[in-house]
Amino acid sequence: MRRSALAALLAAGALAAPLADGGSALAASTPGGSSATASASSGSPAALADGDPGRGALGAEWSASSGDTAPWVQLTFPAARRTASVQVFGSTADAFDPAQSTAAALYGVLRFSDGSTVDVPGIAAGTGMPTTVAFTPRSTTSVRLELRRQIGSAPVALREVVAYDAGTTPPQWAAPAGSPTYAVTPATASCPTSAASTASVAPALAGRLTLACPTPGASVDGSANVVVNAPAGTALTAWVSVTGGARGTTGRQVPLRRAATATADASGRAVLVADVRRLPQGPFALKVTAAPDSTGPSATPQLAPLYVQLFRSGGAPASTPSSPAGSSPPAGMSLAYADDFDAPLSISESGWGTRYAAVKPEPWGGSQFGDAIFADPARGAGTLATLPGGYLRVRAQPVGALAAQQTWGQQHAAGILSSQRFGGSGFSAQHGYFEARMLGAPGPGAWPAFWMLNSSSGTGRADGTAAEVDAVELYGHDTDATCHTTHSWGPVKGGQKSCGEQPLDWAAEWHTYGVQVLDGRADFFVDGRKVASLAELSHTDEPFFFMLDLATGGGWPVDLAATGQTSDLYVDWVRVYT
Repeated sequence: MRRSALAALLAAGALAAPLADGGSALAASTPGGSSATASASSGSPAALADGDPGRGALGAEWSASSGDTAPWVQLTFPAARRTASVQVFGSTADAFDPAQSTAAALYGVLRFSDGSTVDVPGIAAGTGMPTTVAFTPRSTTSVRLELRRQIGSAPVALREVVAYDAGTTPPQWAAPAGSPTYAVTPATASCPTSAASTASVAPALAGRLTLACPTPGASVDGSANVVVNAPAGTALTAWVSVTGGARGTTGRQVPLRRAATATADASGRAVLVADVRRLPQGPFALKVTAAPDSTGPSATPQLAPLYVQLFRSGGAPASTPSSPAGSSPPAGMSLAYADDFDAPLSISESGWGTRYAAVKPEPWGGSQFGDAIFADPARGAGTLATLPGGYLRVRAQPVGALAAQQTWGQQHAAGILSSQRFGGSGFSAQHGYFEARMLGAPGPGAWPAFWMLNSSSGTGRADGTAAEVDAVELYGHDTDATCHTTHSWGPVKGGQKSCGEQPLDWAAEWHTYGVQVLDGRADFFVDGRKVASLAELSHTDEPFFFMLDLATGGGWPVDLAATGQTSDLYVDWVRVYT
């Protein structure tokens, strides 16, 4: 028998005795002579412990017998283990039901020896992608997965089941060969210092600052040449954050640094040349202001600030997987999920066969909201992609060729990323702390968010109620404020909201946003500082999945004209702790 990842990641101890509940059992060897016992209600449990998911390999497949009306599989440990997550790989044979075309084949419940349970929202079949459920660590001598069919004709079969101890992060699973991935390399900025000869990204607009060049997200290195349309004679200052999100001793963000000054000439153009050599590799923003004085970037402006989003190609990234900038989980919690976006983005509309789904999962498939179309990446819109150095870019841009997909006249295409796929498979965490480091998308009507839903809400078992936690919602007309919300959806609605000015500018500076889901409530954090604790949250006994998106609207008029109808949300990393 091959040594399994199950055995390798479960605890040491003597060989376990066979179970005495009628199921068959298998003692799985581990290094040092330790063992765990895999058992099942029927069939041969050997297949549950013969692969090595940590190395990308799955072994044979376990199948329940045809007469098994209450199938289950179980891992029994020789001594109590502090277990924090379970990873399940579905069968190779898939099933399809036209009446519920987005359903995952199976779902289930994890039942622990201490009597506690955790839902497993969906187990996909036919691909290599697992379902991973993290939870508050608990001391247990066994974990049983009780399986149920979500599709009546689905085979009750699994390729592997793996339990992980607290302090161990389940391995990421590579998408199957040939599945779609998306990555872009920003184009080099082309912006001559001769203002009058420069074509304009955005038109000159009366009483406003607009971007002439370069295009949003363009790549620069030692210096950034930026041309701005402004009323003739307007004195402009460009400001930049050089800390990558570090906080000052006063508790607020380290102040922005003056990077360049210029005055608009008679043609209404100003050329700003900013030294960016102190910046880390990756996305950044220049905040261009026209102020009556030069006391700082927060001086009362004569004109609304213009945010010029760019990408520095040189330097070292601000974050690494072993040292994520700004991460500050609550004490005692351990990492259950991490994505540093350092590989081409694995995503598809449904999420089947990829790591993420590109639409908000619903029982019937996926839904749209806001004033922009959430584009299917396969249509080539480029609204979801990773960048060099390990960054996710979510872009809002003119709807263009996607106009044929309009459902209510949307003028922009944008993007959403969900850790749960159609049917409930993917990643979710019960009572988790969810955290992401982001550089927000500016412009009136830009609406970036990092948020969570209870796992059953996106499956065919949804009962018409749902719970939502908005770790942060950002509104592009007010870049000093953050909003944090709980929602309980259903016949009786509930929830609480906290919006307020923060000592930050989220469009000019990187910040870390976090939320901890607790019993009936959630605690919200910005840069590790608790900013709100909100109640009226239902379904907190379930795992929650996360989403990152850039929508438009959110109740506010959309006006991205100053940057050529384009705005970007950048994400350095996302992490979940339990």
